[in-house]
Amino acid sequence: MRCISKTLLFPDLCCFICMVVDSLRILMEMQADSVEPEKSDFLQPLDSEIQTWISKAFDMALEALENGEVPVGCLMVYNNEIIGKGRNEVNETKNATRHAEMVALDQVLDWCRFREKDPKEVCEQTVLYVTVEPCIMCAAALRLLHIPLVVYGCKNERFGGCGSVLDVSSDHIPHTGTSFKCIAGYKAEEAVEMLKTFYKQENPNAPKPKVRKDLISPPDGAVVIQVKRGPQDEESETIAPLS
Repeated sequence: MRCISKTLLFPDLCCFICMVVDSLRILMEMQADSVEPEKSDFLQPLDSEIQTWISKAFDMALEALENGEVPVGCLMVYNNEIIGKGRNEVNETKNATRHAEMVALDQVLDWCRFREKDPKEVCEQTVLYVTVEPCIMCAAALRLLHIPLVVYGCKNERFGGCGSVLDVSSDHIPHTGTSFKCIAGYKAEEAVEMLKTFYKQENPNAPKPKVRKDLISPPDGAVVIQVKRGPQDEESETIAPLS
């Protein structure tokens, strides 16, 4: 009787396990079909999409230039919708942290708060389009908020945080959010030309340069003679007439 019960129960158990395995496999395939294509499409936007969004970012950069700011502009795009945009506001606000990306990120957080959405979930599906490579500060903020993709124009050779100076975007930095992918070079020449235009013009917010003492012109008909009495002595200047 025991042998009969074993032969009856064991096949049933095997069938049950096979059914569970098949169900799990089907669920995994369904999840892969529904989630992965969306994710891959999201991280690999079409060239036409990039051109559309980056052009709008350049409109923001032009607005910055016209307002006496370093010409950088950006957009934050979520589900094909602009949920944040910004341009440099450093001179306007007298606040060195008000870069275009920081302004846009503030708008994204406000957008999430107003619609009662989880900022982390939204940011994980948001793409940043910006005219210039984010600086180290902005790259760190993007990383902390889990932005997965950044598309930018020209490199930022002085302060770039996506490889030009530091690689905040992809370096292994524990407990600092997640790394993000970068696509560079869209309308890079135009971005460089806008920066050149800004730096060629006079910046009314720049501090007044200090005039060096040794550059002050002496009275007419005189020359400046520098006298050194010894290695321990400071240099002294006397003005001697030419006649």
